[in-house]
Amino acid sequence: QKRKSPIYAFFNAEPDVEFDDASTASYIVFHCSTCRAQVKQDLHFLGALIRHAKSCWGEEAVNAVQGSKSIDKARDALKKFRKKSQSKLTAALRSVKGWAESFSTQPPKKRRSACPFHIVKDCCYQWLQKEGRPEWYIPSQETVSHDVKKLYTSTKEKLAEELQ
Repeated sequence: QKRKSPIYAFFNAEPDVEFDDASTASYIVFHCSTCRAQVKQDLHFLGALIRHAKSCWGEEAVNAVQGSKSIDKARDALKKFRKKSQSKLTAALRSVKGWAESFSTQPPKKRRSACPFHIVKDCCYQWLQKEGRPEWYIPSQETVSHDVKKLYTSTKEKLAEELQ
């Protein structure tokens, strides 16, 4: 079975399988790569593995691994840093993420004001516009409203001329 969840990076790659009385696989037993503890996982649930990884490695490392792109790269970073430094481990796991996943190119869709000219006063909009360019000027809502109305009337007049 192919294990896709990055949480498996904390455990050895080859788990043991426990069978019940009817000779069907009931549990998969994973061995922690640092403390060698045996953690039983039900066939479809990762809760026990996540709890053990948090107790053994820490919350920060588990969150960094769960955000990583591939199990193999996360496992290599875990082998390299072990439990020496959580900050070094987290920094190494950050580089495992795909480049396109490190930022969003889409602006936040939720805005605080539904009025079209009030969006200029929205703190999220201002933060988004000034990100990387803090010296830029953002006009007031009255200026934006005036400019849009002026643009609308001039476009309306030009369109009327062309249609006649």
